[in-house]
Amino acid sequence: SGGWRNLASGQYSSVSGGWENIASGVGSSVSGGASNTASDWDSSVSGGYRNTASGSFSSVSGGRGNTASNYVSSVSGGLEREADGVCDWAAGSLYEDE
Repeated sequence: SGGWRNLASGQYSSVSGGWENIASGVGSSVSGGASNTASDWDSSVSGGYRNTASGSFSSVSGGRGNTASNYVSSVSGGLEREADGVCDWAAGSLYEDE
């Protein structure tokens, strides 16, 4: 709902506002932000820019260029952080040296 050039193409998927966001997984969701992608079962991205949740039940909460790519993996903010293991978790500041 709302936003510009958003796409919710997965069954039961949703995009709430933002710009050029994609929810293509079953039950996936993107809430605002820009150029975010949620592409697997029940994956979600909450805002930010160019974040990707591509694992089943994975999530990214804000930040920029973050990726959660495995089962139940998550990233909480930061810059270009990656959670690529099963139940892996990553968080970070917006500065690469911290």
